[in-house]
Parts: sequence; C-alpha cells; structure tokens
Amino acid sequence: MLDPFPYPVIDISSQNELKRLLSLQNEKRITIISPPYAGHAFGLPWWQTLIKDCPFPTILDCGASAALALAALEDGIHGVICRDFYSLKPSQYSYQLLTKRPDTLSLKDYIKQLSSS
Repeated sequence: MLDPFPYPVIDISSQNELKRLLSLQNEKRITIISPPYAGHAFGLPWWQTLIKDCPFPTILDCGASAALALAALEDGIHGVICRDFYSLKPSQYSYQLLTKRPDTLSLKDYIKQLSSS
C-alpha cells in the first residue's frame, strides 16, 4: 500500500506559494499541509479555495476542532490534523485523521533542498 501522505510535507499558506511550488515541481510526490491551526483560524472554505486543482494530497490542520476535522474529511480533504481527537477515531477515516503534525518543510526550505540535489 502506498503512503497516502508522501514526504516531504510542504507547508503552504497562500495560492501564490502553491503556484510557485507547482511551477518548480518535477515528478516527485509530495504532500501539501496548511500552517498550524489554519483550519480553525481561516475555515474550510479558505483551504478548499487554496488547494483547488492541487494534484497532491493535502492536509488541513484543524487545531482541536473535531467538528471541523470531520467536516473537512466529509468534504473530500485528504487528511486532517485534530489534536483533541483521541476518544473517537472513526474507522473510515483512520489513516486520514492525524493527532499531531508530521515533520514539514517551508516552501523556502524545500526550494533549497531541490536546488542542492
């Protein structure tokens, strides 16, 4: 089984950043992640607009909002982070629901990594 969230995981906070990343991207698989707590701060519509037509798996950081995390998954977001989702983890979302952030790279650090390889 392929990892649903391939590394590296790139932290993206704007459409301009995503466009820049996509213009640099080769065939390497990556994952796009929102900034910490961004889902809670800006909401699901913000993330859906930002990642529209993104060809890579995406993760929305929902902070501690279980309701937002479930809504995002039900609306088709690939993965979510919800720090307070320990008591109930719906089995249909088991691999999509994370309780902590994975290691991430900023776009700047990812570009440095690409240029050095």
